[in-house]
Amino acid sequence: MEQTHRTTRTRGRLTLGACVLAAATAVAGTAAPARADAAWGPVTQVDRGTDGAPADQPSTSLGISGNGHYALFASSATNLVPDGAKAGFGLYVRDLRTGRTELVSRADDGTPLTALDDRAGISGDGRYVVFSSGAADVAPGQPANGAYNVYVRDRVKARTRLVTTGTPTGGTQGDPGAYHPAISADGRRIVYMSTRTDLVPGAAVKPDTRNIYVTDRITGHTRLASPGANGQAADNDSDNPTISADGGTVGFSSRATNLLPPATPANGAVHPHGLRYTNLYTYDLHRRTTTLASLAADGTAGPAAPALRLSPDGRYAAYALGASPLPGGKARTELFVHDLRTGKVNSARTSANPAAICWADPSAAISSDDRWVYFSGGCSDTIIHARQARHDLYRQNLATGRTETISTASDGSQQDGAAIAPYVSDNGRTVEFTDNSTNLLPGGTTSNDWHVYARTPGEH
Repeated sequence: MEQTHRTTRTRGRLTLGACVLAAATAVAGTAAPARADAAWGPVTQVDRGTDGAPADQPSTSLGISGNGHYALFASSATNLVPDGAKAGFGLYVRDLRTGRTELVSRADDGTPLTALDDRAGISGDGRYVVFSSGAADVAPGQPANGAYNVYVRDRVKARTRLVTTGTPTGGTQGDPGAYHPAISADGRRIVYMSTRTDLVPGAAVKPDTRNIYVTDRITGHTRLASPGANGQAADNDSDNPTISADGGTVGFSSRATNLLPPATPANGAVHPHGLRYTNLYTYDLHRRTTTLASLAADGTAGPAAPALRLSPDGRYAAYALGASPLPGGKARTELFVHDLRTGKVNSARTSANPAAICWADPSAAISSDDRWVYFSGGCSDTIIHARQARHDLYRQNLATGRTETISTASDGSQQDGAAIAPYVSDNGRTVEFTDNSTNLLPGGTTSNDWHVYARTPGEH
């Protein structure tokens, strides 16, 4: 994991739309039988500077505070902060009430940072932002090894602190990187991926293997969240961590074959699509138990895209499983929601026709009342080419199946681009997403770059 590789990957993610769906998106396609509700408010652009000017480079959504007031996003724009302190890739928070945009990827002394990971997280009140950086002199106590470490930025105190401290007797750093952080709503627990062996003294970890860790900022205690069964070290990489808003459940992808007891069905399943798909797991931090999350509707393990989203209470897991490709296209995935309490798995589709061909982005979001799931995708009642597969943003009622379109144009018509990467406030009424349409705003835009938007639905 070289720093150059990480930086290149980050910028490429923004340029290409931050998602594999970009290659499969087009204007034409079959409209899904979902409704756009007129009570929803207008779409607003999030990636704007304080003078109101839109970002002059692509951006992507990264999270929204639980109270719906603050939107976190990444951007390569050069015109988002008034002092011009940041040119190039950075992490920003937009106050959706006042319109103020703030650069949050700063060192403890306020210096704008470079060498940033492309993932970050924001706490429920918007005070804390967690990120990973390979820059030097970020915060006190930072190892002088040039590696990526995880940091938390306190926006109220304007301070940045090191999260991945490690312990002198915990082992060796090896490839010392730590990446892909996420944070609980109260800002206390931070989850991340690392290949270090010094983070948890005595933990059974295989050298040079990616593992998932959780650090408690109050106690300073770090624990391993991707252990092998029966005290073994996981025998392969785990990655793409997430944590429920209540801080009790961790989700992640893994290619390890020994996270569950040997007799557990589908433990270590090998998917026919090779490296493109993986298994998804949840780890209960209170019970210290691991569960296979990536199940199909019939309860069997499915080939999952390496992304998992959890409901705020950790009860539901949303993910995408591989399906037969569309003609002329690459892989197709369908979205599923797994009730981890009851074991029930349902598919989230925008068509009531069971024979319809559907597709969905791996990322999804669930409201805090477990009522709504927000996702990007679509359906067609006929076989269509991959270039015709529209990716609109929907929300679906998990109890009734009612589906509504969010990413409509300013006049209520269909958007002319694609919507991806949704994040939702606790009450489900403010949605942040990334979109490359030109007709979302009144008057339209001339650029089809990826930008970040927010929308507030009405009461239902």
